[in-house]
Amino acid sequence: MRRSNSNQQPSRSAARKKKGFSFTSFLGILLILIAIGLLLLNPIKNYMIAQKTENITVPNLTREQILENQQKDVSFDFANVTAIDPMTVISDGVNPSDLPVIGGIAIPDLDMNLPINMGTSNEGMYYGAGTLFPDQEMGYSNYPLASHHSSDPELLFAPLLEAENGQLIYLTDLEKVYVYEIDNVLTVSPNDGYVLDPSSYPIVTLITCTYDLQNRIVVQGSLIEEVPIEQASDEMMAAFDVQQTIVQ
Repeated sequence: MRRSNSNQQPSRSAARKKKGFSFTSFLGILLILIAIGLLLLNPIKNYMIAQKTENITVPNLTREQILENQQKDVSFDFANVTAIDPMTVISDGVNPSDLPVIGGIAIPDLDMNLPINMGTSNEGMYYGAGTLFPDQEMGYSNYPLASHHSSDPELLFAPLLEAENGQLIYLTDLEKVYVYEIDNVLTVSPNDGYVLDPSSYPIVTLITCTYDLQNRIVVQGSLIEEVPIEQASDEMMAAFDVQQTIVQ
């Protein structure tokens, strides 16, 4: 009678099962580490966006810089804009002073104060709002701006989720301050391009993604006043975090 060998090697199927279990465990641990990494990267990303955005808001601009930036060659191809990615933001190395800033947008009730960058580049929308057409002008027809929705409710256009009719939107190119009153807040599909159509009266249209990135939040306001920057009220200047003496 043949004796069983207690030191016999495990069968191939058993070895495969053991190997498969080990790989699954490794994959699970890897996914957990990736999730932890993303949780750690998001605060860094948000900090960088906030800092670089603040560096190019209205208090840091001159009218001469705006006029120079208006002459820069930029892209208006919205298809090139991608969702905010922490690694892209952290590693992009963008110098805020290199961005084509042409003004500012502020909504006091939403504590929003952002630079307006000409064009629809990723960088321009990572650090402010971007214009969508080369011929758009503040105070004329439809002036559309787009920016990203952020997981941080205070960054970029994320505050638009709290927009309400009657709130004021301020735009400035440091020549004038344009005051718009919100009168339309809606959610549309990405294919509803009619919100960008020219209008017979001056409006501003602000666009960002919904939280799930499937649809678009649109906030529109009608122009109710425009004043030379030298005559702007303290309230208007405070919305841009500017002291009136700076522009007098």
